[in-house]
Amino acid sequence: MNAADVRQFIRRLKDLSTIPALLGKILAIVRDENASPEKLHGLISHDQALAERVVRVANSALFGHMGQVRDIGQAVMFLGYDRIKSVAIGMNVMDVFPFRNSFNIKNLWIHSYEVAFLGGALSDVISMTCPRECFLSGLLHDIGRIIFYRMNPQQFHEITITDDLLEREKEIFGCTHADAGAWFAEETDMPAEIAATIRFHHQPSMATDYKDASSIVSLAEVLSRRFSPKVEDDGIWTQEHDSLLLEFSLMSEDLMRLGERFCGAKPEIERFFRSL
Repeated sequence: MNAADVRQFIRRLKDLSTIPALLGKILAIVRDENASPEKLHGLISHDQALAERVVRVANSALFGHMGQVRDIGQAVMFLGYDRIKSVAIGMNVMDVFPFRNSFNIKNLWIHSYEVAFLGGALSDVISMTCPRECFLSGLLHDIGRIIFYRMNPQQFHEITITDDLLEREKEIFGCTHADAGAWFAEETDMPAEIAATIRFHHQPSMATDYKDASSIVSLAEVLSRRFSPKVEDDGIWTQEHDSLLLEFSLMSEDLMRLGERFCGAKPEIERFFRSL
């Protein structure tokens, strides 16, 4: 297997109409600079299942509006147009890779949601970065691993618990999950920031564009391993992360508060996935 096989698999997902039509419509609105919030509001409202999930996420500890959001209109008012776009996109991508009867995919999505939470929380502290994009980038950062699982579950299992994951992925699939995830984002016409952040979430110093977002998602991933270690997590702390703490002026007290906030939200994240 090589990188060309992975890219062909991703293109086939699109060609076989595996990508929900609604996702394409939402992304078309995202790309349209003249699109109004009402257009997205109407689109989500016409899909009851998506509307319920977006409202549930809007009511989560992630955004701090526990129980206040009752419908899409309130969600847009409380969270803002851009954040609702990110949540709607994320919920649709989860439908591309459902975790029914697959414990591994479910755990990968839980891990990804935790990274999304931590990315959003970090960007609240680091004001230069927009939290709405860090949420979506965090949620999709490991989409390449889910693609690898779909392609070859047995070989995916063989390398899941290794700390040389990226090297083993190259041996088996001819590319890393960061590469595969970025290709998926590009193939589905995601915003350029999302593709770049997925591609560089293990090596944010290599990013030429959207470096701040890549750095925050990278920090969120290694912190997810610190706060909630799982077999599926692959965030390894390196000297690069020490440098990022200095760059963003993050102190041990900041990380402690972040950990407390995460621990408070963790049960809710697990309930969210039990209810899907």
